[in-house]
Amino acid sequence: MAHDDKAPRSGLLQGGLLQSALDEFLSRARAVADVVGSIGSEAVGVVPDIVPDTISRMLLSLQQLVDQVPQLTSEVEVLLEGVHAKRLTLQALQAELAAFDSQLELLEKSLAPLQTWTGQWARLRGSLSETLGSVQSSEPPEA
Repeated sequence: MAHDDKAPRSGLLQGGLLQSALDEFLSRARAVADVVGSIGSEAVGVVPDIVPDTISRMLLSLQQLVDQVPQLTSEVEVLLEGVHAKRLTLQALQAELAAFDSQLELLEKSLAPLQTWTGQWARLRGSLSETLGSVQSSEPPEA
């Protein structure tokens, strides 16, 4: 069981590492977007009007994409928690089945002498029937 307790911690550490890596990626992407935006605003007079609009839409799309990334990590964490819960459920079922198997084994061992006794009783009964049948046939009929 001690091994199972460590599994969720390592998953959380990996999830935290993934979250911090995504946060770092997002912050750097925002910084690049800000630098490109400031450079673009200074050069607006030199570039045709259509280019800044296209770049602005592209940067806005990039910003929206970057803002959606943390939601993905949350969904992955929820998925991992669900998988871990299912594994714990299976482990509990395995423990219950092992206990039930032990109980059935004990019952089987307890019934073995009863099976032997019933076999002996059947043989004894058969012997008594044969003996009593031969005694009755050898006695003269009562008049």
